[in-house]
Amino acid sequence: MEKFSLYEILSFLLPGFVLIGIVQLYQKYVFGCEQLLFSSDSKFSESIILLCLSLFTGVLIHILTYWLVRYKKNNWFKNIIMPSVQKITDNDKFTQRTIPFLNDEYRRIRKHNENQVKEGEIENNLFDFAYYYLEVNGKISAAKNFQSLYFWFRNMFTVSCFLIPVSIVITAIALHKGYACNRTDSAILIMTINLIILFIIIPAARWLRTKYVDKVLWSYYVERIHQNEKK
Repeated sequence: MEKFSLYEILSFLLPGFVLIGIVQLYQKYVFGCEQLLFSSDSKFSESIILLCLSLFTGVLIHILTYWLVRYKKNNWFKNIIMPSVQKITDNDKFTQRTIPFLNDEYRRIRKHNENQVKEGEIENNLFDFAYYYLEVNGKISAAKNFQSLYFWFRNMFTVSCFLIPVSIVITAIALHKGYACNRTDSAILIMTINLIILFIIIPAARWLRTKYVDKVLWSYYVERIHQNEKK
């Protein structure tokens, strides 16, 4: 039975924890709530509840992110945080050298009759095939670590996309209703932090996505050469 790695668990857990933490920051510093659901001196049982709630929230965030990626009308989301496999390989001269071999191997193993792609482009579904080929043969661990880290940052991007408009609305309400100066300043500070985090997440997530794709294709390339040499 396949086990979740630490990176995979963190990719769900941390985004959920961050979202819950920011909600509590608003409760305490903007809306002045005395009683918080979780505090820094929480008992062990409350810490376990927080852990479970963070994981549950993180899984929901991951599902939402998956939907945003798959929904065709959300191309803006994919363009920002999820560069395509073709775009990544187009910009990597080393991977470009492997593409003819990878395409030939894919066509030979799959024995399908799809139309060949243009020179320099990878076959449709080749990346997915390479991923599952490595997974079935137990060679996916290195690539999967980058995948989990990428999911972590991608999920954090979804959290930021949700929090930024919410933080703008809350800040506007604080200014309009004349909240105490320290509460308004807290709202502005949290909004600023959200924006800074967003602009840090984007290049990091794109880099991790690139490394993940490279790892899959190169691992598959090396594995196929190794298998061919054994024949």
